[in-house]
Amino acid sequence: MASNEYVLFKGQVRLGVPFLAGYKGDPHYVIVSEDENGKEFRIVTNVKSDSSLTGPAGYLVLYAWNQYFEHPMTADLGKLAAGVSTSGFPKLDYVHDNRLVDLSAMRPIPIDTKSEHNDINALLNEMLQLDMSGDGVDYVYPTPGYSDERRGWKPTKDVTVYGFGFLFQPAMDGLHETHMNQGNPKPAKGSKVKDHSNENGVFQDGAVMVEVDGKFQALFVAFQTQLVPTDNRGWPIPGKSHPILG
Repeated sequence: MASNEYVLFKGQVRLGVPFLAGYKGDPHYVIVSEDENGKEFRIVTNVKSDSSLTGPAGYLVLYAWNQYFEHPMTADLGKLAAGVSTSGFPKLDYVHDNRLVDLSAMRPIPIDTKSEHNDINALLNEMLQLDMSGDGVDYVYPTPGYSDERRGWKPTKDVTVYGFGFLFQPAMDGLHETHMNQGNPKPAKGSKVKDHSNENGVFQDGAVMVEVDGKFQALFVAFQTQLVPTDNRGWPIPGKSHPILG
């Protein structure tokens, strides 16, 4: 299980910042949001995998976008206070909660950082109700190692975002790992695939949900290297687990 803390953040979307060509660092879409006191909080979502599977397809994340998300948890989400919740919030599990997401419906999605068409960038732009008609506004994306000058766009409506994932350390001013956090196999010795097995656990999966006009949408992301089903520790089951795509 990951060493940092699994949380839920609820807040208002201020900017959507897609990952475009020429940006520094890992390919993450940044959702810039704020809590009830106006304090900035960033939710980052992978638009590309860091896996080393053979061929370009290995770098495509898997996704399922539910534009009409209905689940008993939405009533609980609506009651939560804005800001970071460390307890008392619905915890996600792609594998062990069969009402959450249909894993068999997940599909690979390309990354198109130049035109933003048909990728996670474009999908999140739509989810966040962004006005993409103009040039956007300047946004400096800060990280512990560097700052990157990017462009962000504002939503056209009031959008409440719910980010499930793990807190940035040590600043705790954002969260990441908004994807499935189980089913990572231990790579064979000498493999070029990164070892994410220490992130395995149950009821600690990430996602991005939004509420607009009282209706929910949900984006679920996983990687082609992850295997299902998993055991009660979130680890692949020897001789039984297989890639999500089958």
